[in-house]
This record gives sequence, C-alpha cells and structure tokens, in this order.
Amino acid sequence: MHYERVSLARRGGSWRMSYRAVYDAEHKGDRKWATIGAAASRAEAEHLAAEYLYNLPRDPEDERRAEAIEATEGRMPTVGELRRDDIDHALAVGAIEKSTHAGYCRHVRLLGDLGEIPVDRVTAQDVQLYIDSLVEDGYCPETVNHMLWTVRDTLELASFRMLRPPLDLRRIRAPKHDRPLPRALSAEEKNALLAALPCIRGPLDAIVRLALFAGLRCGEICALRWANVDLNRRMVRITSAIGTLPSSNGYLKGPKSPAGVRALPIADGLMEGLERRRAEQEARCRDAGVPFTDDIFVVGDIDGAFMVPRYANQLFRTFVRTFGIGGGKCGLHRLRHTFATELIMSGVNPKTVSSWLGHTDPSFTLRIYVSSSPENLRASVDTVNEVMALPEGYDGPGAELPALIRGQEKKGPEEEPLPDAEAMRTVKIISWESLACG
Repeated sequence: MHYERVSLARRGGSWRMSYRAVYDAEHKGDRKWATIGAAASRAEAEHLAAEYLYNLPRDPEDERRAEAIEATEGRMPTVGELRRDDIDHALAVGAIEKSTHAGYCRHVRLLGDLGEIPVDRVTAQDVQLYIDSLVEDGYCPETVNHMLWTVRDTLELASFRMLRPPLDLRRIRAPKHDRPLPRALSAEEKNALLAALPCIRGPLDAIVRLALFAGLRCGEICALRWANVDLNRRMVRITSAIGTLPSSNGYLKGPKSPAGVRALPIADGLMEGLERRRAEQEARCRDAGVPFTDDIFVVGDIDGAFMVPRYANQLFRTFVRTFGIGGGKCGLHRLRHTFATELIMSGVNPKTVSSWLGHTDPSFTLRIYVSSSPENLRASVDTVNEVMALPEGYDGPGAELPALIRGQEKKGPEEEPLPDAEAMRTVKIISWESLACG
C-alpha cells in the first residue's frame, strides 16, 4: 500500500493537495486533503508534496483495508463468510457479548443459499428472492426483517472494505413488522399472583418477588449473590447478570449497560421472601455440614452454582400453568413489565422508574414498558370527567350565557327596527370620470 497525489493547487499564500491510499491496481481509498505550506513555484510545491507523502504515517484504517483486500486476493469471500468474520471480530474486541455472538451465528446459518454467494456478485434481485423464500417458509415478520438487516449490514461492510460497490436495497419489500409491546398483568392476574405467593417455596419464591417487587431481569436475578443483599439496610445492589449460550449452562457477565449497575431499596414483599430464602439456604448448609457464605447465589445452590435463566423461566411457567395465572402463558419478564407499569400509573417519576429498571433513557421506559391497557383507559375517564367539569357555583366570564340563550329561546322572533331617518345623511356620489376631469 502507498499514497498517491490526486491534485495540487495554490490557496492564498500556501499550496494545498489531495491524496488517497492505493491498495492495489483496482482498489483505492477516499480522497484526503492536506496543506503543505508556501512554495515559490509549482515545481517546488510538487517537491514538498512528494516529501509530505513519503513521510506520511500510514493510517491504521488504511492498513486494515489493505490487509483485508490482500487476504481476499484471488478469492472473494461469500456473504456468510464475511458476516461470520465481522461478528467474530466484534466478539474479539468486546463490542458484543458471547450470547449475542451465538445469536448472530444462528443468523449466519439462516442465510442459506444467499450466504454461499460471493459478496461482489450479490444483486438486489438475489436479496429479494431470499426474503420471499423466508416468507414462504413461514418465518415471522420479525425474523424476516432482522435477516434483511443482516444482509444489508453485511453488504455495507463489503462496500466499506472495497470488496464491491454499494448496493441499493431500499426497494426490497419485506412484511410489515410492528414489534408488540410487552403486556402487564391485569389487576385480577396480579391479585391472583399475590394470593398464591405464600404457597411458593424454594428458589421460585425469591425469583417471583425479585421480578415483581424490584423489576429485575431474569439474568440479574440468577446472578444476585448474598454479598450484594443488605437485609439490615434493606438494600440490594445489582452488579452482574447471567448470559446464556446454546452449548453451555451460561456464564457470568456484566449488566446490559452502565445504568444496569444500581442499588435498589427492598420493598416489604421482597424483604419477606429474601429472609425466608436465606433461612432456607442456611438450614441446608447446616444439614450438609458446610459453612454458609455470602458468595452463594440467592436463587442458586449451596455449592456455589448459579441457576440458569432458562431454568428459572421454566419454573415460573410451570407455576403459572398450575395456578392458571395469565391464562397459563405468562413469562417471567411480564412481572418486570407489570412492576414498571404500576409505578408509572401510580404517578412515580419516569426517571425514577428508569433507575429501578436500569435504563439509561427514561423515554425508553415510557415507550417499551408502559402501554395503554383497557383498565387504564377506563380509569382515566374519571380524570377526564374531573378536569373537564365546570366548577360548582361558577360565576365568572361566560356564566351569563346560558341564561341569555334560554331567554331568547322563549321570545318570538323580533322584527328589525327601521333605520332612523334623522340619522341618515346625504351621500354625494363622485365618479372616477369627474375626478379625472378635475
């Protein structure tokens, strides 16, 4: 790789040039500009420009592009290979989690025949035929649109690496996808769950209470240790979560965002469940003859193992099917949504609710976790009736209008009074012709 001069021109008292990186005979980089200083003649300016390019340090991005082009020289990578290389690089630099990488790998396998085409030979028609095949195979609109995003992102990467010219995919047709918002428990479902809580024993009791009374995610519940629970100060600190992989039982990781690290107060309903859970684990440690330590996970085993989020969800789904809560099809995340919705509808500041949930942006909390349920709409009618009612005994501006209107309705139609003859004045009409004649 080297740099070549594209243009050279005088600008005021100095010379300015444009240059670009040359990767090989067919691939060149974008133009860049530099001011090389004053020169008495063009020949002197050309000499300064050549000296500038000779001493110019190589841009790391240009070197990376050159290496990518050299690696693919003689063989163009396919769509699947380029996508896999990109997500492997994102995992290596820490841009995505292991669980996210596993999900992206599943999408690579879903590329099918399109993933076997070299990136420089893909056409918009190939992409449209691939999207149509996903629809015919019965994939949901969310999956189809996500795969369209995957293909578009991969081809943009190919263009960025100088492997092909940009491909316009704006006219690709995919099924309309409206992401359904999560639904909170109704008042009846919530009351049924609260009534059934005393019947739960074991880790499921703490799982349900941590989601319903603190709004924790399932991964955060499974990663919570007793070292982060202060029963005396009634505080719980969230510092980690459990990620899941198809080939393993999960791994310990950080929260989804910096806002996910948070300290939350313990509500009365949660306090009851945590005290019961700690007593259960302490009793099990005594029976097993092992010491109880704060490194034990709250919903894990006494041997120090954590519970996998997938198993925690299975426990809860079995529970709701047994008690018929939510129609027997209620996921654990709905408790988190119920927690957020109840706080918002009770008048809690959205910023405070987002702090509970570990969200960076309060508008995300309002958009995702607060939806208009029929119960909330019916309850808001009382507010409408209250704010839109005229205060009793009102005698301000406009209060006399109803009485005047009723009085006019009782009277018959009155004839218009004739104009006063004395008030009428003689009006002399002057034409434009007379004005013109002076």
